[in-house]
Amino acid sequence: MSKRIDERIPKEIGIGVLPSHAAVKSPWEKLVSYRDAAHYCQRYTNVFAAAMMQAYRIMVPDYVERSKYICTNAYNRLDYTMDKLGYAAYMMEDLGVHPFLCGQFSGALIGDSGDETLLMCGRVCDFGTYRAEKELDVCYWDIVGSELCRSTTQSLQACADAFAKRRHAGPSMEYHMVEAKGCGDRHCRIVAESREKYPMPPHEQWECFGPVATADQIKFTAEEYTVGESMVLRSECDHHFVNGTCQESDYTSLYPAVAAGGALAYIMPTIDDIVAAGVVTDEMANHIIKCVCEASGKAAFGEDFAKEGLRTWLGAPHDVDDGRLMGAYLEMYLQCMRVPYEIEAFNKDEVIYTLDPAALSCNMPRSIVGYVSLWYGMTKTLINPMWSLWEEDSPEGKLRIKIAKKIDKFC
Repeated sequence: MSKRIDERIPKEIGIGVLPSHAAVKSPWEKLVSYRDAAHYCQRYTNVFAAAMMQAYRIMVPDYVERSKYICTNAYNRLDYTMDKLGYAAYMMEDLGVHPFLCGQFSGALIGDSGDETLLMCGRVCDFGTYRAEKELDVCYWDIVGSELCRSTTQSLQACADAFAKRRHAGPSMEYHMVEAKGCGDRHCRIVAESREKYPMPPHEQWECFGPVATADQIKFTAEEYTVGESMVLRSECDHHFVNGTCQESDYTSLYPAVAAGGALAYIMPTIDDIVAAGVVTDEMANHIIKCVCEASGKAAFGEDFAKEGLRTWLGAPHDVDDGRLMGAYLEMYLQCMRVPYEIEAFNKDEVIYTLDPAALSCNMPRSIVGYVSLWYGMTKTLINPMWSLWEEDSPEGKLRIKIAKKIDKFC
């Protein structure tokens, strides 16, 4: 063990002696299980996405304009992936889309499967030729913003359109968000309807949100019958997800899904779009992200009980009140998200990590500005203002994060 790294027990110690468990481990031997790690990824990523949505709202103050940009991006991005790159063919085979299934209703299968892998559990209430309905009891994206809720219908629509192109002609289906937990509803609910069979007044893409023509067919699940875990984490389902066309998956399906960026995959590409369109400059976009994320980080440990809660979660000794506390927090996050990292220093004076920025950002480079700013802000309240976190001397293709005491008269 390097003199710059405090003594810690290697991960392999104990293997084969006691029962092994899928878990991540803090520097002080506290274990977080596979299940909790997956849930942690979802919560953390989408709390971060909520901060990014606030940054996006500053860049585009008008709600309608903002919704149009994110809905357009969601459709175009999935259309490119599914149709132009041909990923739809693979997905249709994986989802069990039979050759005789036609039209856009089979696109609902990708939403159902995706929800389960993102720990957003619920049920399919209808899956027919002219109508499909999915109801969620849990939605980790519910804290981000209603603009995101609108855009998810458009990603589903793009998948459905791509699926339909690979089969003979059938009924067209429009995907519509009827209820959203992020708007205060008990459930999230997507309804897809054939407009030929169930006509509605014309509306714009971003307006696929609200009442539908088949409201009388909605199947509302009462509170006592709702669920709190995806099928792969429920014994009643034999810890397997199985859909109506016999696609089957187990707990391994949660990764890499829970670590793939979540709602950020909708927000960050849209910010890149508005920069390209000249709505804001690249510099201003990054400045806004930095300011919002730094403040969000300071708020995370602004209350003393939040710091105590983290200590308990990490198993951190109370005589550790320096950069190691923030470092351990980062290590747990990086392990849960499966981001490779190396420890250069971990002691009472400094903590230094080198990590893979592409894995951290899920190939959304602008989010790195947000992460570093968020963690800088956290350091100020988790430890105290004498401590800072910053990027320093990063090798090519790497991100080198340092946590140490620092005097900065322009902070």
